[in-house]
Amino acid sequence: MMARVGVIGLGVMGYRVAANLAKAGLLAGVYNRTRARAEDFRRSYPQVEVFATPSDLADRVDYIITVLSDDNAVSAVVGNLLPHLRGKVLIDMSTISPTTSVSLAKEVSNVGGVMFDAPMMGTSVDVEQKRITVLVGGPKDRYAEVEPILSATSGRVVYVGPNGMGLYMKLAGNMIFAIFMNGLAEAINFALRAGLSPDQIIDLFLNISGTRSPSSSLKVPKMLNSDYSVQFALKHMRKDTEIMIREAQKLGVPVPLTSLASNMFRMSEGLGLGDFDVSAIAEFYRKLSQQR
Repeated sequence: MMARVGVIGLGVMGYRVAANLAKAGLLAGVYNRTRARAEDFRRSYPQVEVFATPSDLADRVDYIITVLSDDNAVSAVVGNLLPHLRGKVLIDMSTISPTTSVSLAKEVSNVGGVMFDAPMMGTSVDVEQKRITVLVGGPKDRYAEVEPILSATSGRVVYVGPNGMGLYMKLAGNMIFAIFMNGLAEAINFALRAGLSPDQIIDLFLNISGTRSPSSSLKVPKMLNSDYSVQFALKHMRKDTEIMIREAQKLGVPVPLTSLASNMFRMSEGLGLGDFDVSAIAEFYRKLSQQR
C-alpha cells in the first residue's frame, strides 16, 4: 500500500517539495497558512486535497512533512498536532535549532509518534531539479520508512544519526556558505572598484580561482547582474547563522567568522534586503562603498 503523505508549509522550498511528491504519486494533501497558495498548488495538482487545518491533514495521512520558517513556527505546528500524531511519522524539513528539534521529537514520541529532522542542503532550484541532499536525524530503525519518501524529492538522502544530527550537519554546511557569501560579495565589490570587468570576475571565480564551486557558479552571476530573485532568502540565512551561534555557545565552540557574517546579514536586512536572495549581500557591500 502506497504511503499517504501530507505537506504543511508551501513556501519557496515547501511548494517544490510538495510538487515532487505529487509527481511521484505520494502526496495526498497540503496545508498552507495562506490558503490561496494551497489552492494555487491544487490547480497544478488537482488530485491533491487542500486541508483547512494542519490537524485535518494529520488525521488523513500517514506521513506529515513540515517545511516552515523557524523554531517558533515548527514548535507551534507540532504542539497543535500532538493529539493527532499517535501512530504517525512527522518529518520536519525546516532548518531549526537541533535543541528545539530534539525536544519536539521527545514530545512526539511521548504521544506515540515518530519524528525525524530532515533539513535540505541546496536551493529552491536544486529542489525543483531534485538535486538537493536531505540530511536525516532520527530513529534508525524507522529510517527505511522515510527514505523512499525523501528520495522522491531529492538527489541524495543521508542518514546522519539520532534526532538533531541532521540539523547539526546542515548547520555546519551552512556555516561555510554564510561565510563564503560574504567573502564573494566582498571580493566582487573590491574587483569591480579596482576596474575588473564582470566577464573577468566571472572567469576568475568560475575558472581560475580555487574557490570554484556550485555555489560560486550560481551566485557570482547573480551578484554581478544584481539579480536577487529568491533561491534562498537572505533573512533565512541570517536566521540560520543565529541558530549556529546559539548552538556553538552550548557546545563551547568559537565561531568568530560566523558571528561576523551574521552581523553583515543583519545589517543587510536593516537596509531592506531580507526578502531578496542571499546574494543580495553584494548590494550591502556596494552601499558601504558608496558611503565613502
